[in-house]
Amino acid sequence: MAQQKFDWQAIDTVILDLDGTLIDLYFDHRFWKKVVPQAYADKFKLSVEKSRELIHRRYQQVEFSMQWYCIDFWAKNLDLPLRDLLQKQHNYIKVRSDVYPFLQAARERRKKLILLTDSHPFSLAEKLKHCDLAPHFDLLLSSHQFNAPKVEQSLWQRLQQFTPFDPSRTLFIDDTEPVLDSAKKFGIAYTIGVENPDSTLADKSFERHFSVKNYRTLL
Repeated sequence: MAQQKFDWQAIDTVILDLDGTLIDLYFDHRFWKKVVPQAYADKFKLSVEKSRELIHRRYQQVEFSMQWYCIDFWAKNLDLPLRDLLQKQHNYIKVRSDVYPFLQAARERRKKLILLTDSHPFSLAEKLKHCDLAPHFDLLLSSHQFNAPKVEQSLWQRLQQFTPFDPSRTLFIDDTEPVLDSAKKFGIAYTIGVENPDSTLADKSFERHFSVKNYRTLL
């Protein structure tokens, strides 16, 4: 959908996803679709193609669940040292070029800024070590703290109990349409999709939410 027009004066809280929204999703795509299958193939003497096929099937079985987002679940499931592997990939962590201007502008407008990710707390901490995002936010949260992913209503209910906010005066930006659906169902007034979460892939479209390619267009 085309870009949503809104009045910044009608917004008190800005909630932002991490992967694909703040950080180029290439990092996660490369790690889970290339690095992990290669490590699995090496350990169990499989072809990379077979390894990728087996792992993809396992990914699909738990898609959008807490296990899907949990690096420790996959470390146990695949019998791989995924924390160590993730730490070795930090050179591929890249903040989107339009992020810092957007965060600075939101700060200047005195908005409450919340980073809310489905990434495991370990993954979140590792990514924050290698960029300068943390100082811009009032809260840095993982859905694992609430035992529910963003696609579930219980996450939003628990988030509001943890840090009260008015959904009718909240902006939420994410690169996944089912997650935006969940936020909208909860009552969040302004939901925006990210059309280009992975800089190496073609743009994506959103059927039910307004979307942007560059956050500067929101300022």
